[in-house]
Amino acid sequence: MPFPTIAKMTPEEKRLGRFFDRCARKGLMDAFLPEEQTKLRDFLRRWHLRPGDRVLEPGCGAGRLTEILAEAVGPNGEVYACDLSGEMLRRAAQRGLRPPVHLFRGSAAKIERPDAYFDAIICLNVFPHFTNPAPVLVEFARVLKPNGRLYIAHFEGRRQINHFHRHAAPEVAHHLLPAARDMRRLMAKAGLEVTEFMDRSEMYWLAARRLRSRASAGRPCAYPAAIRASGGRCSSAK
Repeated sequence: MPFPTIAKMTPEEKRLGRFFDRCARKGLMDAFLPEEQTKLRDFLRRWHLRPGDRVLEPGCGAGRLTEILAEAVGPNGEVYACDLSGEMLRRAAQRGLRPPVHLFRGSAAKIERPDAYFDAIICLNVFPHFTNPAPVLVEFARVLKPNGRLYIAHFEGRRQINHFHRHAAPEVAHHLLPAARDMRRLMAKAGLEVTEFMDRSEMYWLAARRLRSRASAGRPCAYPAAIRASGGRCSSAK
């Protein structure tokens, strides 16, 4: 099943996509483990999702979280889920996901939605896999509503995640969570402010909001449909 492609992927992103294709064929990351489900319930509470919310899920994988997010936002919401792996997306589609879920293949550095569109951006177990996080975070700041939130979450702490990636496979050996100070610096450069941070052995949690100074009214938009609809300007979402 072909999926709409967001943008041309870099060679590194293509290699990573093929790696996760192989993971998908092995059935990896297809369902949450029992010990993860308890932590996931805590994350869901912290995400404060409501019916009608628009949610961006980068690195959606096989859709194990996607279907939960779709249930949370309901038929009047939207889940924009993207991944580098076509095989992962095929497995996500096999779950029978229907609107409000939209599956896309490609980098999270270009999201085909207008400025200030999403209520929440949820990165579960994915941030270290952004091959170039700086433009991804800039794009997150663009599409996030002024009162929206970016969430980065893992079922283990930074030290545990980084140790696992270093020994998991060559393709992800350098996919590491930055130190807290470096993460805050990355966020600030993208126009995001960290509002919550927790790094424990059993959980990694970060919440951020868009800085008001990054408001994009009148700035050219990367989403062609929005340009056509607004006469060349980006309009704020609902």
